[in-house]
Amino acid sequence: MEHCLTRALKVAIAAAKAGGEVLKRGRTRELEIKEKDESRTSIVTSVDLQSQQEIVNVIRKAFPGHAIVGEEGTTGDSQAECIWFVDPLDGTTNYSHGLPFYCVSVALCDQHGICAGVIYDPYREDLFLASRGGGAKLNGRGVVVSSTRSLRTSILATQVQSDNPIMLDRYASRSRRFVASARAHRAIGSPALSLAYVAAGWLDAYCEPDMSPWDTLAGTLLVREAGGRVTTFVGEELPVRKPASILASNGLLHADLLQLLKSDDVTASTTASIESHLERSIHG
Repeated sequence: MEHCLTRALKVAIAAAKAGGEVLKRGRTRELEIKEKDESRTSIVTSVDLQSQQEIVNVIRKAFPGHAIVGEEGTTGDSQAECIWFVDPLDGTTNYSHGLPFYCVSVALCDQHGICAGVIYDPYREDLFLASRGGGAKLNGRGVVVSSTRSLRTSILATQVQSDNPIMLDRYASRSRRFVASARAHRAIGSPALSLAYVAAGWLDAYCEPDMSPWDTLAGTLLVREAGGRVTTFVGEELPVRKPASILASNGLLHADLLQLLKSDDVTASTTASIESHLERSIHG
C-alpha cells in the first residue's frame, strides 16, 4: 500500500505540474472566456480545458484503469475503485484578471477515502502535497496548521461563487459574523489555495458552501495531514464524492466556528443543482 501511495503521489505531482505549465504559458495570451450555464460568476477559459487535458494525459498513462472526474469533464469508468478529482484551474476569475491567486488541484480517492492530494501554485512555484498517513508538505518541508486558539486573534477566509440571491445574502451575513468575531476576514478567490493556506498555518480557517469534490479533496487531505479538522457546516464528516459545504480549520477553532455557521446551512435547491452537475460530470 505504501508503494502504491508513493506512486500515486508522484503521478499527482507530475499531473499538477503539467497543468501548471499550461497556466504559465496562458498568462501571456489573450483568453477566450465563456460563462457556464449563463452565470456571470462561473467562467471557463481555453486554458482550463488545455490544463485538464494535460493532467488527464499524465494520469491515464500511469493509471489507465482509473476514472478521472474534472471540473471540465470526465474520462474513464465511473464505477472504478479509484477516482481522480481534478480542478485544472482553481481561481479562473482571478487568473483571467491577472490576479495571482490560482492553482491546480489533483486528488486521488480509493475505497478508503482520499489517499493523495496535490495543490500547485505555478505563479509562486509552491507545491503543496499530502498522502494519507504521510503528513503534509510545502516545497519539501513539513507544514502544520496554526496554533491560534481564539477567534479574536484569527484570520478567517470565506467566499461565494454564486449569483443566487439567497446565497449572496447568506454570504453577506457570514462575512459580517466573521468580521465581528475575528481579527481579519479574507476572500482569496481560490478554494483549493485557501485550504492549502490553512494547512500551512497562513489562514486559521476557511469555509464555503456548496463545494464540488474537485475543489476541496486535495486541500481536505492537506489540512487533515497538517493536524487540522475538516467537516461540513454542521460538523458532519465531509462526503468524498458529493458536493458539500466545507469548514476547514486548525481544529482549535472548529467548535467556535461551527457555532458561527449554525444559521448558514445551504438551500436544498442549490445543493440539488450542484449534485446534478456533478452527476453529469461523472456519468457524462
